[in-house]
Amino acid sequence: MPSKHTTPQSSKQRGQAKKLARTSSSRPRQVDAEDIHAISERLDMMLPEVMARIAAVEHVLIEKQVCSLDDLLKARQFINEQESF
Repeated sequence: MPSKHTTPQSSKQRGQAKKLARTSSSRPRQVDAEDIHAISERLDMMLPEVMARIAAVEHVLIEKQVCSLDDLLKARQFINEQESF
């Protein structure tokens, strides 16, 4: 089992840690068009896979009689209503 005792940080290390904390919280990194494009491409690739997995889970839920198709349709309708607000 590892020791609970940690080595004390030097004042320089503490100062650097505080500087990093201040910098990251006070000035968030700028997101440029290239970053947004890269995120968009990743989402375009991931979304069909996520949708297929959701469909597979829904299929198993109905097959194992955990819920009915009507239950799933009501759940989707509820989500659509929540998104419209």
